[in-house]
Amino acid sequence: MKDSTSARYSYFGKIFRKEKRHKGRSTENYQIGIELFGESADKSELEILSLALQVIEQLGLNKTVFEIGSAKFFQRLCHLADGSTELLTELLLKKDLSGLNAFIEKNSFSKELRELLKEIFITNELSRLENLVTNTKDDVLISSFDQLKEFSEKLSMIKPIIIDLGMVPKMDYYTDLMFKAYSSAANQPILSGGRYDQLLSNFQEEAVAIGFCLSYGHHSKGSGKTRIGGRQ
Repeated sequence: MKDSTSARYSYFGKIFRKEKRHKGRSTENYQIGIELFGESADKSELEILSLALQVIEQLGLNKTVFEIGSAKFFQRLCHLADGSTELLTELLLKKDLSGLNAFIEKNSFSKELRELLKEIFITNELSRLENLVTNTKDDVLISSFDQLKEFSEKLSMIKPIIIDLGMVPKMDYYTDLMFKAYSSAANQPILSGGRYDQLLSNFQEEAVAIGFCLSYGHHSKGSGKTRIGGRQ
């Protein structure tokens, strides 16, 4: 990737993932995905998001929802939480509104941060989110939100996009944009992905990297039910 060439890959095959006991999920599933390496950040993100939205439409599922979030935004919130990263992560992951409100009351956060956290689950309206983020006067939060807003506006002609400022990266290699798609037909995300630029450093490479996947398998042995879901 050091010669600035880009590369696009697609794959399909079996994956094995250790699941928590009594979750009723198979450890063996099939996964299909795509990866894009080496393009400029703006171009690669728009290309992959557009492709992900087109895939969702081709699935023909009813009541699908597409959400985008930011690993940078999440990491900044954790930093501003003054050492309460683990608890804040758990609250955001579970979307525990009552627990989050109790967490806010126990900490001496700024008025602006408190207001943002209080509405992070319950506000989807773009202008309201923008006001809440702008009021924090935090450069990282503002720049991360501006990027998400730009994606939402550029891709709205394909499908409406929800900005989820409480989205938590379940894989610690996500570095920036994250996205998930949901459907009433499945109890897990039907598609998920994001940016993971630092992952290639394990192979002495440096490049913008982004991708997404869908996986499917049985809910449980002998159930006969199919589950569609993205990477966690």
